[in-house]
Amino acid sequence: MITYNNTLIEYFKANDTEFKRYVNEKFQESNRASFIGFIDNFFYNLGLMSTNIVPIENGKWEAYYVLGHDNMFTNEVETINATDGPIKRKDAEEKLAAKIIELLAFLDVSEVKNRINLKHHVK
Repeated sequence: MITYNNTLIEYFKANDTEFKRYVNEKFQESNRASFIGFIDNFFYNLGLMSTNIVPIENGKWEAYYVLGHDNMFTNEVETINATDGPIKRKDAEEKLAAKIIELLAFLDVSEVKNRINLKHHVK
């Protein structure tokens, strides 16, 4: 998922919001080599269980993400299709990244910090 990963890297690289600064700070503290590996785990702690694209037909793909039972985005456990049908792989990855970024825009940074601190102390 090169396009998806690169879009998220560029989004966080801007470091222009409190949320992005917090994520980047946590990444630095983690000493992980891969930002994408870190962010996947970070998203998981927020209740975004997975993101994926799947081949459907003739070089066309669909993208989706899964929200777990204890997610910070909705009160629902759900799998959400990020595409309106099969599309080119790069387009599917771009739509998936846009949907994830859209979800992140509505998070309360204080709640994120509380959740991450609680998850960190439990481990």
